[in-house]
Amino acid sequence: MILSNFHTHCDYCDGSGKPEDIIEEALSRRFESLGFSSHAPIAFEPDWTVSEEDLPIYLNHIDDLKKKHSTQLEIWKGLEIDYLEGVSGPASKRFTELKLDYSIGSVHMIQSPETGKFLAVDGPEAHLVELIEKAYGGSVEKASEKYYSLIREMIDRGGFDILGHMDLIKKRNRDNRYFDEKASWYRNQVLDTLDYLKNKDLVVEVNTGGISRGAIDTVYPSPWIIKEAAARKIPLMLNADSHVPEHIDFYFSETLKILIECGYRELFTLKGDGWKCFPIEI
Repeated sequence: MILSNFHTHCDYCDGSGKPEDIIEEALSRRFESLGFSSHAPIAFEPDWTVSEEDLPIYLNHIDDLKKKHSTQLEIWKGLEIDYLEGVSGPASKRFTELKLDYSIGSVHMIQSPETGKFLAVDGPEAHLVELIEKAYGGSVEKASEKYYSLIREMIDRGGFDILGHMDLIKKRNRDNRYFDEKASWYRNQVLDTLDYLKNKDLVVEVNTGGISRGAIDTVYPSPWIIKEAAARKIPLMLNADSHVPEHIDFYFSETLKILIECGYRELFTLKGDGWKCFPIEI
């Protein structure tokens, strides 16, 4: 089995630890591939993204580390790029011109039709409450439908390789605080999105970051979604969404068991000259 992680945050964005610290951790754990995916700049969210002025520094830094460690570890240069409706996304020219090795496309924020403000589904809980109560008239169903429609729009526009934490909207939903994942309306939204993903040239990540950060008790996407993805033969990869060096393989062994239970026998990763498929081993 190829041990890798391609959803990795460091001190250039909202992670802690220098890239060198993360590489040292990866080497100690016998990683074969490691991808750096700092949050791409967003003009109005400077606290958790790479700054505009630091972006070229970050990219050059990762390039230097790729050369330095070429005989020990494959290092890949990437970004996690937000899709912001009507503003920017992975397909924006400014990002496609960066010559990244790969990128993760993610939806973290929904623009309020009431105020125009972008509100995070996974950030301060007050943002999610405002989305549901004010922006969508108290309807979590409408807020969720908007979230999944944005994912489908992002897929349509392209420009990325990996779909990040597909059901991130559940991050603040521990114990069904806002909605029941078994509700038919929610299941239909997810299944429509999975059907949309079929035959797309994308890899969907299984992401353990919500567990490592103490927000939820299961992976993104939920196991029932992984089962549905298996039925549609949607390719998956395993990522940690790590924000500290020691979390680069957090909950991996447990997740591999989940994947097998859900019907997967192989995963994808970037290795050598591109995407490689390898059997799951536990």
